[in-house]
Amino acid sequence: MPGELFTGQSPHLTKAYSPMVVRFFMLQSHYSSTLDLTDDALQAAEKGYRRLMEGQKALQTMAHPGGGSAGALDKEVNAAIDQAFADMSDDFNSPKALASLFELVTKVNSLKGGQLSFSDLTSETLERLKKTFNDFIFTIFGLQEENFDSSGDGVVDGLMQLILDMRQTARTNKDWGTSDKIRDVLKELDIVVKDGKDGATWAKG
Repeated sequence: MPGELFTGQSPHLTKAYSPMVVRFFMLQSHYSSTLDLTDDALQAAEKGYRRLMEGQKALQTMAHPGGGSAGALDKEVNAAIDQAFADMSDDFNSPKALASLFELVTKVNSLKGGQLSFSDLTSETLERLKKTFNDFIFTIFGLQEENFDSSGDGVVDGLMQLILDMRQTARTNKDWGTSDKIRDVLKELDIVVKDGKDGATWAKG
């Protein structure tokens, strides 16, 4: 029953799942196929949903510095966008469309982290990418943003920022022992720390 998914009151579930996670889980299978509804599959869907929404959030805050050219990255991004639309035109193949979006999330994260350069991407393609994500996530897939920690996300964000600041201070002082300990403890709590040019960010694993 749907109510059991949202409350977690089922012997087959280890926790409750939000409506958006359940919707994302359903999007991972073609509408005409049989769903294999398991706790492990829902946990994987929850991680996938979070990764997609975090990629969307990072993308929408990006501003192109200018001067980009239509290099290899530009072509790859446009090809993935075209493929996502082609997949949806092919009998609403949401699993394949999601795969294209996750391919783009990887590129977004690499742009954010500095592994890829905006010089290999035009500002027009970046704007097309932003619009595509908005259109697919909110209009086509009908997903919505959710607070990943309903126990007080503002407090959690503040505490995490303090921890990351302490870790950065340790790194600046070449106190690698303290820096590594903070990272390892966070990892045990299923929190992944990512270091980028603009500082460290965190996300649930």
